[in-house]
Amino acid sequence: MPGDDEQYLSDRLDQVQKAMRQGDADDVVRQVGHVRGESDSQTADTLLRLALDRELKQSRKRIRIWMAVAIVLAVGAAITITVVLPRTRLGTLADTAPTTTPATASTAPVPVGTPSAPNSSLAPPVPAGDGSNLTVLHDLTDFTLGGTFCSTSIEGTLDIDELAPNYENATITNCANDFRLSYGGKYIAEAPLTQPTAQACETQAKRGSQTRWNIDDVKAGEFAVCTTSKKNNVAWIKVVDKGPRGKLTLQVIVWKPAPR
Repeated sequence: MPGDDEQYLSDRLDQVQKAMRQGDADDVVRQVGHVRGESDSQTADTLLRLALDRELKQSRKRIRIWMAVAIVLAVGAAITITVVLPRTRLGTLADTAPTTTPATASTAPVPVGTPSAPNSSLAPPVPAGDGSNLTVLHDLTDFTLGGTFCSTSIEGTLDIDELAPNYENATITNCANDFRLSYGGKYIAEAPLTQPTAQACETQAKRGSQTRWNIDDVKAGEFAVCTTSKKNNVAWIKVVDKGPRGKLTLQVIVWKPAPR
């Protein structure tokens, strides 16, 4: 079984510790649940204990929160964690008094750069600069896309409308040893390595006939696509770095149709 493989358990341990360090309770529960389902409860409990031991050496303050998680898991009530613990970073709750938190909290890997919102109600839309009816939705931003073997269903997805991981509305994904158009995508095609105009990118995307590429063919600095979402937003996406397990660092710029 997968749970009996040392490399599998080592990888899971790394994922659990990573989720703990990010304060992501949902992901910790998900990781331990995977091991419990693929192996047995004793192996899952051992995995959680090892992760806790690692965290104890790094931060005694954070460990009190994770010990509470461990106790709930031990009595088989893992599915209640999302109710008991708010979907926000636990480190913030443990270290300080109540503070103002973001309106939305994500349990998935966050973009390397926080996307700006140039088209908010406080600022007029920024024209695409090519005479088209497209305006800038998200300025050129770095975004990290999970590897070919993702630990969560949303880790390797990108919704260009929100510039965030989103399984149900993803425009692209790379969680299955490939790079492909996903549920929320409409058109996609390979594109120039230098940023095209919004209109040229939209036209290029609609010309595409290939919707998926083997991850081995997706090379850093040598692969870019133009894609459109079902909301008719347009994105130019360039791969600028690639990790050993297929994790991609992307440069992304998104345009949206201007109001009529």
